[in-house]
Amino acid sequence: MLMPRSEHSAKIQGLESRLARIEEQLQQVLSVASAALASANRIPESRVITMSSGEESDFDNAVRVRNTLPMPGSSTDTSGPSAGSTATSSPSESVIRASSPNLPPLEEILPIINTYFSQINHAIPLFSQAEFMRMLHDWYTHPARRTWAAWAAVNIVLALGSWIPTTPIQDMNFAEAETAFKGYMNNAQSVLAELVTREQDLLGLQTLLGLVILYQTMANSKQGAVLIGAAVRLVHRLQMQSRNNIEVSYPQEQGLHRCRLFWIAYMLDKEISLKHHTPSIQLDADIDQDLPSSDPADGVGDIYTGDGLVRVNYFRLRVRLAHIQGRTYDMLYSTRSSKISMAERQARVIRLTYLLENWRSNIPAEMLPDAINSRLGRMERILMSALYGSFVGCMVMVHGIWSQQAAWMKIISDRSLMALQMGRTDERKSCINQQPPLPSAWKRCVQLSREFSRALMQLPESDVNIWANLAALLSCLVIILTNMFQSPGHEDLEEDRQITQWLVRMLNKVKDLSVTVPLTQMHVVVADLERRAEAAVAMAQMKRQALQERLLMMSGQASWGQEIAQPEHGDDENVEQPLFWDTEAVDFGALDMSNGLGGQTIVDWLDGQYPQGMDLGEAIS
Repeated sequence: MLMPRSEHSAKIQGLESRLARIEEQLQQVLSVASAALASANRIPESRVITMSSGEESDFDNAVRVRNTLPMPGSSTDTSGPSAGSTATSSPSESVIRASSPNLPPLEEILPIINTYFSQINHAIPLFSQAEFMRMLHDWYTHPARRTWAAWAAVNIVLALGSWIPTTPIQDMNFAEAETAFKGYMNNAQSVLAELVTREQDLLGLQTLLGLVILYQTMANSKQGAVLIGAAVRLVHRLQMQSRNNIEVSYPQEQGLHRCRLFWIAYMLDKEISLKHHTPSIQLDADIDQDLPSSDPADGVGDIYTGDGLVRVNYFRLRVRLAHIQGRTYDMLYSTRSSKISMAERQARVIRLTYLLENWRSNIPAEMLPDAINSRLGRMERILMSALYGSFVGCMVMVHGIWSQQAAWMKIISDRSLMALQMGRTDERKSCINQQPPLPSAWKRCVQLSREFSRALMQLPESDVNIWANLAALLSCLVIILTNMFQSPGHEDLEEDRQITQWLVRMLNKVKDLSVTVPLTQMHVVVADLERRAEAAVAMAQMKRQALQERLLMMSGQASWGQEIAQPEHGDDENVEQPLFWDTEAVDFGALDMSNGLGGQTIVDWLDGQYPQGMDLGEAIS
């Protein structure tokens, strides 16, 4: 039955009136939210965040307040905003509300917190354990004192405490590795707008630095490169770079903790600067702070061998290496450095090499890569291997391994060169203008790559810290394969084959997940380089066998299988090898080297005509 026209008109008018009131109320809420964000004031009971339609946050939708993820292994969902909060799955949603911060029961999170303070915070002193535990106690005993900043800080500690699996995993699923702590990170990032301007205490800075540390262990570390800028600016507003300000304003214990927070921000800033080829924020000339002590009274930063007999201060080592990383960028990769002469550039390379080798000399022999797996505990192995990966990565950058003039660039095919060019981001194009390594430097890079890779091979995959070490591992693979090509008869050949097989397998596992490093393009390059290295090894073995047979004939031996002495220069490592093998001197067509390559011969390898889509880790006999 149709509604009378008068009733229909009245209903339409009523609906329009209600919609007008709703729009007016919504606009009022949006105005309040905009004013709140502009002044960085916290709204304790009803916090509203606005986002423009269709806009993705720079921090992976960090400003969204999400319904909290459950605790790992827990059936409850109580780690974030209370059940009354609402969240949306679309970034275009304009209004999001949360009621009040909430955490899981203390007995659920305390083991994770204890793990963090006993294993990670001792080496990188982000929080004062005494102050944090007092804050945590107040949280559960005085609900009225709860703040969003404290909630974010606890979530960061939970994320850092969940970063390393409790039990080592031999066959790691890297695609799911971040799920253990990503929910805690999302919680902390949901109050990011309040943290970047929080100056009344250290919670804002500590949470920001914790987020940066976590991003360094993730497939996409670019967000960390953005957050470190906000963290260093907050350090400056808190005057942490000034020793005089800290000594005058704070008791000794608080001043020491602030000094350590400054150095954490410094080392992350310099490390990210070199890794992403961007200028650092903190200038060395604007620092008035002593380096962390090598022998602190409270033992913060110290790590020991398993027997407790050998000690080194890991925190000081990291800060000193960060200083060299910062100088490497400034002296070789900055815009200003692009204008220096070749002679000056070489002098800078020599200077930086000396600094790096001097830094390494301060590490006890019991904690160098060849000894860490037999002398150190699990967490110490993880920390020292990552530290050594940063060292190797810096050494590679100093010596221009990725230079366009590097020897391995002349080995690969045009197709691989094109893939390499496509994989270069604007921030990494400065690598191609560096000078290639000198022979002595190349030999040193081979040695460092071999011992670093050898150490990581002995770790469970969950402890390799693949994303933090990814760039160094890729460089190691390129260096070792190139060395196999240039010196195919060297005495470490079999070990290098094992190393490259492991590296290829690891990179294959993460090549589709990587964001910062273009592994998809590098897959083509490394596959090409691997085939050429194996072809060179096969050729060297054939030449050696032919030489032995010729010597047998010349010596008049009756038995072809009899053992003979090696020629005077039988070790190919001591004989100068040409960069390219003389393909004209050998009848490649007579060689059957197609086993496992789908009918290909050495000629196919040397021409780079390998099958499309061949897996990077396929065995080559």
